[in-house]
Amino acid sequence: MVRFKIIIITLAFLAALFASLSLSDWGAGKEQPLSFEPREGLRLPESGIGDVGFEIFTSYVFAFEILALVLTAALVGAVWVARKEAA
Repeated sequence: MVRFKIIIITLAFLAALFASLSLSDWGAGKEQPLSFEPREGLRLPESGIGDVGFEIFTSYVFAFEILALVLTAALVGAVWVARKEAA
């Protein structure tokens, strides 16, 4: 019974995927060529990876450290769970 439900769900997903791919307008956007020049009146921001690093280690240092602690705890927890199952 479970296998039948899985087959039905898979077929429904594939039907939706096929329908969305076949009904898409793949020619849209070909009227206007792509341009990498900024529009008139707009200027590109003058920032880069150095500015991102500066902001992370000055303005957002507390959030950055909390994120490091959370990720470390998740890694230790994953190792602990894997080690418990192996024993």
